[in-house]
Amino acid sequence: MSNFICPKCEQPLTKAGNQWQCPDRHSYDTARQGYTNLLLVNQKKSKNPGDDADMVRSRTLFLDAGFYQPISDAVNALVTRSGSVLDIGCGEGYYTDRLAKHLASAKSEALVIGLDISRDAVKVACRRNKTIRWLVASGARPPVAPQSIDTVITLFTPLMPAGLKHALSDNGEVITAYTGKRHLYELRAQIYDDVNMDEYSPILAMQDAGFECVEETRVNFRIQPNTNEQLQALLAMTPHRWKVSPDKAAQFALLASLDIEVDVVLNKFRRQQTS
Repeated sequence: MSNFICPKCEQPLTKAGNQWQCPDRHSYDTARQGYTNLLLVNQKKSKNPGDDADMVRSRTLFLDAGFYQPISDAVNALVTRSGSVLDIGCGEGYYTDRLAKHLASAKSEALVIGLDISRDAVKVACRRNKTIRWLVASGARPPVAPQSIDTVITLFTPLMPAGLKHALSDNGEVITAYTGKRHLYELRAQIYDDVNMDEYSPILAMQDAGFECVEETRVNFRIQPNTNEQLQALLAMTPHRWKVSPDKAAQFALLASLDIEVDVVLNKFRRQQTS
């Protein structure tokens, strides 16, 4: 079984060679890089949605340096279900790849799927791991069979509860990651006069969608990027890249190193039990 469904009619997709096809003969090619594009035109808000090539390069440079490995390790530790895993918003595949290798080392036969709306990101993800099934698709309505996924992870991406409800099995789990109030404080202090200390929690939105939080973990540690290239890559992979003033950007470009706090909150959710 492929787990994939047609994004147009939601019938099962079967593979023949490099093509996926549903009973109504809607067909989708697998690109030479190894991903399948199941993103419909009406699901796009721009010609090339999601992270652009520059942001993908920045994320790859920074994440491959290992700065965020403690976050990846904490996510891996929360995945306790066997079976299928769907990473919604997988980006360039750093977390997905490390999770797949972690599960393989534990002798798990898990099917791992990485999904992102950015084709530029998924192209890079394909280079990391050929055992993962990579999709360009919408996380708002993942093109997987209803309630077929045992673990859904969604890290640092907009919360899409309807997509989670569609994909997750009855006894499955959702793992989310969002930034804490102290996240990248020192970097933000370099580019803003006033640093916003608000912290987003997905718990209420998930409760409204029929999920209960069963575990919360805060991951807090410090990193020391020691080149301006690494600092620029970190800035470029965050939303702050769009908000920094030219003057502050010029000052930031002079930094050779910076000691920075990382503050991330992980939550694990399950479907609420009905009496």
